[in-house]
Amino acid sequence: MTKAQIAFCLGFSTALCAQQKSTSSLTPPLEPQARTRPHEFENQYLKIQILPGWTVATSADHTLNLIEGKYLLSINPMFVHASGIIGGRFSEIVSGKESIDAVMNHVDQPAGGFECAEWPPEELVVTKTMSLTTLYTDASKVNNGCTFPSSGRPVWFGSYFSGEGSENEYAVTFTYVTGDVNGLPMRGTLELKHVFTDVIQMLKSLQLKPPIVVSKLHPPSASPGATVTIYGSGFNALNQAVEVRFNDFPNNPMPAPIVATDGTSLTFQVPTSIDTISCPAGRIDVKGWCVPIPANHVDLNDCPPRRDGSANFCGIPMPPATYQISATAGSSGISSNSVLFTVTAPKPNPVSISLLYPNYLVSEGDTITVRGSGFTSSGNTIKIGSAVVTNLSSPDGKTITFQAPAPAGSSFIPGIRIYNASVSNADGQSNSISFDYR
Repeated sequence: MTKAQIAFCLGFSTALCAQQKSTSSLTPPLEPQARTRPHEFENQYLKIQILPGWTVATSADHTLNLIEGKYLLSINPMFVHASGIIGGRFSEIVSGKESIDAVMNHVDQPAGGFECAEWPPEELVVTKTMSLTTLYTDASKVNNGCTFPSSGRPVWFGSYFSGEGSENEYAVTFTYVTGDVNGLPMRGTLELKHVFTDVIQMLKSLQLKPPIVVSKLHPPSASPGATVTIYGSGFNALNQAVEVRFNDFPNNPMPAPIVATDGTSLTFQVPTSIDTISCPAGRIDVKGWCVPIPANHVDLNDCPPRRDGSANFCGIPMPPATYQISATAGSSGISSNSVLFTVTAPKPNPVSISLLYPNYLVSEGDTITVRGSGFTSSGNTIKIGSAVVTNLSSPDGKTITFQAPAPAGSSFIPGIRIYNASVSNADGQSNSISFDYR
């Protein structure tokens, strides 16, 4: 662990608390296994030194729970932050903890309902050196916007999380296994100092491991449309569908990879195209950014704006280059390390597409333009998924226009109508460009 962001929430409005309880699943009951001497605990996600007196329990969501009497230290090595507010919606992090539920049931609602979620306004960045004050909250703290419990007596619990490093986001919470939020020792007592000393010592020994690891690719280079195997571990992490992403084009549509049952390998298809956008005059799209047009640039296949001047969406062939790719566990945001992969130029094709527009948010009947080479004066066929438009002409052999047919066939991304579009004629079939219907 390098740096961590300390974040506290001192309470919630009744509405927010009710919303949380309706959307979060409770942590499964703890099943501690007693330990009688210091030892090192290690699994595929982390390694930590366990001090005498603390017992170990794991939960279904990969969280490691360390218990000493009524004190509970929870470490979630694959925390997925559920709020856009740093430190906000604290109970989403520690859902199902007795002490947190007890506090939330006695929150005095602040005026706006959000002050608690936004406190503190400043992020506190620390190293592994932790002090008692960083894991202590009470009603004496100023500008927190909340008073709790209703009795006004102090309570404490703490949490920090981080999105740094190959482990992505993780969360550590320190609570207690009791509903009596006012029955804890006060600040400065020997019991509290002893517990915090243990917690700090154990957290200093914590080593997080990347939950998803890419070790090698085979082959390390391939042309668009080829199948590649990624070897590593954790490709079945969080029981979510793992996606392969090109870091330069993170939102580029790709068919889902096929993941091995043991999560140690997956196969994916090198994308045949990428999406681009039109830019204001004097600029072109480079990796999703509109940048000034470089000198000697040929604009023949730049994405043109729509007739009304609004932004357009285009598809172009996957550019040959060396890219960084990674594996991501669905929508969790948890990703593997990045590795290099080279997309090689495809073999020359007598029929080819260099630009297709629009290729995103298309409706049936929209006018579509295809630019490329090898088109015949007549008899060209467009295929989009299993929909076919036949006998299209190309007076110059470089351009075809047609009306988008009704979507048909199986999308290569379930739930979204995305298909491959290609041109064919007597000379052969072209490369394919992704085509996305509304």
